[in-house]
Amino acid sequence: MELAELPEGWDAATRFHRLRRRLPERQRKVVQERAVDAILERARALLRHAGHPVRAVEDRFPGEGELDLEATLCNPRPWQPRDLVLRRNEPVEADVVLSLDMSLSMTGEKIALTALSSAIMRLRIQTVGVVSFDTVAHLLVPLAERVDVRELVRRILAVPAQGYTNIEAGLRMALDQLSRSRRRERAGVVMTDGIANTGWDPVRVARHFPRLHVVQVGPEEPRGTETCLRMARAGRGRHYRAEHYEELPGVVRRLVRECFGA
Repeated sequence: MELAELPEGWDAATRFHRLRRRLPERQRKVVQERAVDAILERARALLRHAGHPVRAVEDRFPGEGELDLEATLCNPRPWQPRDLVLRRNEPVEADVVLSLDMSLSMTGEKIALTALSSAIMRLRIQTVGVVSFDTVAHLLVPLAERVDVRELVRRILAVPAQGYTNIEAGLRMALDQLSRSRRRERAGVVMTDGIANTGWDPVRVARHFPRLHVVQVGPEEPRGTETCLRMARAGRGRHYRAEHYEELPGVVRRLVRECFGA
């Protein structure tokens, strides 16, 4: 296949997983970079009007911020300078670990959309670790390794879709990564259909997360839905639903906005 015949744009993103073992190294790298470009272009387009995560902080004079008149008026008179209540927005500093279901059922397009959703998270959260799981768990991006968003997408695209679905293993590895964090804001996000066919009960692991948000992907299936709901409740997090993989990037964008204020 000549360079001019290689897929471009979103076609490269969806076909890369199938072509990567068939192409010579030079051509494979060309398609890979085209795939990464297409994914990042879509991610940035989806985030065009979204801000970075911020948190409202209350302070007192002479701190920084805008006067909160209502809160100040609640203080007893006569007022002193320290009674002036100020509010300002500060960037949210959070550590997040993604757990991605990459078992045998994953196709090229599903992997591209999973990489796109992960890129959305990384473009808004500075520190993101990534774990994938099939029969066992794989550490793609350690939380302590500050890779840029391009490298994060490359590593996800390179994951082979194989094996069974061991959600418990993925959560255990993600929890281990979060346990190394010293930030106050720490959370796990798992993307899966919730149908585990190997491993132990993932709900038992979910209980140990400081916060675990669950994105359920795929058609309605009672067993998977029950597992996802139970994981979110046990992890004191939120449950989101993407009935089709095409909806996943939008759902993750909403998760980032609602859970991290971006």
